[in-house]
Amino acid sequence: METFIESALYKQQQKGRKTIDFIDDLIGSASDSLKSAERVLEQDRLGVGTLDPMGSSSLLFQEKSKLEDERGRIESRISYCGSMLGRLRSSDDIRNFPPPTGFEEPALNNLIIDISRLNAEIDAESVNAGVKNSPAFLAKQRKRKNLIGQLEQLAESVLERAQADLARTRTRISEISYQLGQKPKAERIIGQASRELELRGGVYTYLMEKKAEAGIAIASDEVDKSIVDDARVVGGGAIGPSKKIVLGGALFIGLLLPLMLIMVRDFFNDRIADLDELRRASPLPLLAVIPASKRKRVMPDEPKSLLAESFRTARVNLQYLNAQVARQVIGFTSSTSGEGKTFCAINLASVMALSGRRVVLIDADMRRPAVARELGLAEGPGLSTWLIGEATVEQIVRRTEVPGFEVISAGPIPPNPAELAESPRMAELIQHMRGNYDHVIIDASPIGLVSEFVVLMGHLDIALYVVREGYTRRSSLRGINELVASGKASRVDLLLNDHKAEKADGYGYYTK
Repeated sequence: METFIESALYKQQQKGRKTIDFIDDLIGSASDSLKSAERVLEQDRLGVGTLDPMGSSSLLFQEKSKLEDERGRIESRISYCGSMLGRLRSSDDIRNFPPPTGFEEPALNNLIIDISRLNAEIDAESVNAGVKNSPAFLAKQRKRKNLIGQLEQLAESVLERAQADLARTRTRISEISYQLGQKPKAERIIGQASRELELRGGVYTYLMEKKAEAGIAIASDEVDKSIVDDARVVGGGAIGPSKKIVLGGALFIGLLLPLMLIMVRDFFNDRIADLDELRRASPLPLLAVIPASKRKRVMPDEPKSLLAESFRTARVNLQYLNAQVARQVIGFTSSTSGEGKTFCAINLASVMALSGRRVVLIDADMRRPAVARELGLAEGPGLSTWLIGEATVEQIVRRTEVPGFEVISAGPIPPNPAELAESPRMAELIQHMRGNYDHVIIDASPIGLVSEFVVLMGHLDIALYVVREGYTRRSSLRGINELVASGKASRVDLLLNDHKAEKADGYGYYTK
């Protein structure tokens, strides 16, 4: 009962606690807004202070008036120097050129006076023709030329200084005009920032008051329940639920039910799961086991890989088990596509070629050819081209990157692959290959789907039936088992592909 009362009080106080938590979140946001408003007001006041450092608009107006007078004098100086430079650059004659007015430039004025006086002397002496060639007359002309050059340099210097002074004066006039124009705006900015600060402060104060009210309400909460008399236990204790029934049900659900589900799943699973199941499903001899591998090819630079060792085992078993039986022409088939017969045919041919034998691989699956694609060979004439008589043997045989390993691709897909497989040219081609190669490997169509492999079996020394672990169905093996049992097919071995090898299988020290 005490727990019930405490629970009721806790639930009653939860509303106040949630209110305080909510207000705390709002207070944090309001505090940030208040600080932001204070910073804005401070920055606005600092900005307004820099707008009028003299503290009075009248001083700004007086300074602006003086600057405008100064700008007029500077512009007069620029105009005078520009006119003088124009006269000097067009001709050396500066007679009747007025002296500078409105500004003080003693050096410029003195040069003009000296040049004017020298011009008068030269003009007076030039009346006498005999004097023009005298050394004194020529010296005066050179002196006038030097003075004119000095005057031009001085005028350029005065013009540059005047232009710089004009730019500074205009900048200061613009600053004063801006300050005078900003005074009403500054008052509006300060007022707006002050009102924003007052509003944020009011919100913060209101939230703090509400938080205090919620805390007082929590402290004063009570429940209208109390313990009148403590309960007494009578009898042998609880009568339910039954502990044995609960534990038994948990055991059934936790152990027996998953076991039943596993058994049902295994009962309906029709795929070859491991090597033992393959042996139970077919009496045919097992040539080799190919482990699962990320590699797709056996390459010369990886002689000790797990994939290479498994196909090397298949080659040795072909060569030395039942050595008295011919093993020159080898055919590959399977129950359906996707079980890896092309993969096994290519790699067995590669391993044989790496052992020093001459091997040719014929892609006889003219419905879904894959050998050329897996080996990276370009499209071209192949088996179908030979069978219809449009190519020679030399034109259809192509080399691979493995020495001694050559390939005859399927060629263009024909409309009648079964009829071409039965043609006499197929037997002629295989007989020709027997005389030129140590081993002839034929990648045929799946026996469970089409009939070409049954036709090709008459040309084979041995047939390898590829079974993929976890993929091939047990029912698919019935067909090949029946063919061998009835005598329609002979010399058939199984090849288990994609076997998930464990450490105990003996391949742990090879690379994958």
